[in-house]
Order: sequence, then C-alpha cells, then structure tokens
Amino acid sequence: MDRFEDGDLVILRAGPAGAWQNNIYLVIDRTTGEAAFIDAPDEPEKAIAAAEAAGVHPTKILLTHSHPDHTAGLDALKARFGCRLYAHAAEPWLKEGQLDEPVQHGQEIRVGNVAFRVLSVPGHTPGSTAYVAGKSAFVGDTLFPGGPGRSQSPELLRQEIASIVTHLYALPDDTVVYPGHGPTTTIGESKAEYAVFASREHPPDLCGDVRWLES
Repeated sequence: MDRFEDGDLVILRAGPAGAWQNNIYLVIDRTTGEAAFIDAPDEPEKAIAAAEAAGVHPTKILLTHSHPDHTAGLDALKARFGCRLYAHAAEPWLKEGQLDEPVQHGQEIRVGNVAFRVLSVPGHTPGSTAYVAGKSAFVGDTLFPGGPGRSQSPELLRQEIASIVTHLYALPDDTVVYPGHGPTTTIGESKAEYAVFASREHPPDLCGDVRWLES
C-alpha cells in the first residue's frame, strides 16, 4: 500500500483491484482520523483491508463516475462501514437507492477538517466528477498520464477536453493527479503534453483512446 501526504490529508493507495486494475484510494484527515473512499472498485475486501490496516472507519464514498469497475464494491463498503455515497446525479449506472448525497460543481465536502472541492468534468461519463483537496486531485477516468479517458464519440471527446482544460488545468501545476487506474501525474506535466496535442490538426471524428503526444 502506497502512502502520500498533503498537509493534513493522508492518501493511501491500495490495489490494483478487479479486472480493470483499479486503484483503491482511502483519504484520511490526519487530525481527526475521519476517512473516505474515492470510488468503490471490485474486490472490496481489498478496500476493507486497507481501512482496517489504517485503523479508520470510512463514512463516505466520493464517486468519480459510475462505470461498473468503479462501483462494483459499493454495496459491500456500505454494508461494512455504513458509508454514504456522494456522486453526481447525472451518472446513469447507479442502482436505485445507492446515491445518498448528489454533488454539484463548486460544492465542498468535508472529511474531518479536510475540504474536498467538487469539480464537474463531464465527457468520459455524463456526471464525471473530480474531488480536489490541497494539491491533490482525484479525477477518476477523466485524465491519465498522457491523455484523457476513453471517449465514446467526437462530441464527448470535445466535452471531456473542455472539462480538462477549463477545470483541471486551472489547478496549480504542482497538483498531483490521482487517476482511477495506473500511476499519478501532475497538472503541469499534463498541460505540457496537451500543448503538443493542441498544436496539431485532428480529424473531426477523433475519439476513443486519445493520447496527447501521439494522436
């Protein structure tokens, strides 16, 4: 399990979990010990073990989007810890009754004394959401090292890029990006990669798995 620190925010990364090798994120307020999960991937026993090893009882799940690989563990985590689910109401793949607290752009969600700011970043899914605290951004599948998350149409790619440029690239360059899968990057590194992409002409039907440096 990896540990990162950002002021009073402690970030534990476990996994990978499930067939899609999702990251498991547990965020903890160092001062109060209050904790939350970011997303709920499959193999929830791994998330439960991470919380037990850290000696915390998470009360919230902050959901970046509702693709099944990010929600397969929801019911198990709710049953084990009584977590309340925070997610954008536009997300179409949640089961009835799973959503406890709908979130909106600009909202603040507290985990102990740590405030997470909600950023609405649609494109990968209709209600894709990022959660930002200090210099840490949990972005789900909206942004990865090297490019955006997979898009289903040219229109959705354009929407996703607009979300990234408008909201994520407005964060300080040293903000660490914690994606739903794979390694971290920083906003500054991603902006430099995107500048290469933006300098080129692209076919109007571009979508799918886009890479800033190769596409």
